[in-house]
Amino acid sequence: MSATALRLDGVVSLQTPIPNIPPTPHFANPPNVVSYNPMRENPMQDNPIYAHHLSTLRDERSPTAAFRRASDRLARLLCAETLAKLGGDALALRTPLGSAPGIAMPRDVLLAPILRAAIAILPAFTDMLPDAPVAIIGVERDEATALPSLYYKKLPPELPARAVVLDPMLATGGSACAVVDLLTQAGCAPENIYFSGVIGCPEGIDRLAAAIPRANITLAAVDPTLDARKFIVPGLGDYGDRYFGT
Repeated sequence: MSATALRLDGVVSLQTPIPNIPPTPHFANPPNVVSYNPMRENPMQDNPIYAHHLSTLRDERSPTAAFRRASDRLARLLCAETLAKLGGDALALRTPLGSAPGIAMPRDVLLAPILRAAIAILPAFTDMLPDAPVAIIGVERDEATALPSLYYKKLPPELPARAVVLDPMLATGGSACAVVDLLTQAGCAPENIYFSGVIGCPEGIDRLAAAIPRANITLAAVDPTLDARKFIVPGLGDYGDRYFGT
């Protein structure tokens, strides 16, 4: 069973199609074309695996251990969806009974987690891409203005051709765009920059989609709006605080 990416009002979120069932008009687009169904606020809720982990993350009663466990499992799923977009090298294999095609994991990929919340989902990606260099980038959001401020950066001496920016929450999109700017200035082409996160909202997605291709954005859920403090609503609160127990 293969997974496809679906766009919700400009948002790429994830859904696994059910085999042997004729597609409804909502899913009738050609391959690699995503669609928007205004009758569904979040199509990811159709997938019980994602929905289960998201429910644990959203529930204010979830203790730190349960939040971490759900985050770690969801991060592996997000990693798989993101890497599927990057593709890999074709392999020619021999099984005990004959030849078979194969595929290698993507190479020449930089992982760029935004401190500190993205450290929570980084291990899922380094587990699948153990040789990938990791750029450590610290971006702090001013609580009064919601504007991002870059306070730390450490990039590898040679930048890989492609990069995956990691941040669990895509709210205003300011931090993600700041990292994209940093990577493009370092020589990475915008079309080769990807984003992977847990929850986003239209404002942040539209802003990020002005900097990188919209199809390069992968999210597990899309929420409708931001509150006055620029937190995603309903969201799940502060991802870093809940994961690290602070």
